[in-house]
Amino acid sequence: MCHVLIIENDWLLADHVAQLVERAGATSIDLAGAEDEAVAMAIARPPSVIVSDVLLTAGTGPAAVGRIAARIGACPTMFVTGTPDLCAPRGAGALLLVKPVDDDRLVAAFRTLVPPS
Repeated sequence: MCHVLIIENDWLLADHVAQLVERAGATSIDLAGAEDEAVAMAIARPPSVIVSDVLLTAGTGPAAVGRIAARIGACPTMFVTGTPDLCAPRGAGALLLVKPVDDDRLVAAFRTLVPPS
């Protein structure tokens, strides 16, 4: 089972990413638009993979991922952002894709993070 947490404040983009990762193997998905919401969702249902933007409605993706890691442990992460220079701290092994990103590239990157079943 591959549960994915998508942290993205643009709901149209979040829905599009959700459709892409579902086709790539996600079996369940939670969507969060703000840092605190993302942390709460991850604690309630730990994700197998996180896909996150950097700038959120409240807070940042890197801060959310850091707080999640502190609470439940590190998780494979991919940042998809239009502000790559603000993507810090990113964490070891986290992927970084710059918007706009091609759907096929996002799917390929996601598949490298999916834990083997």
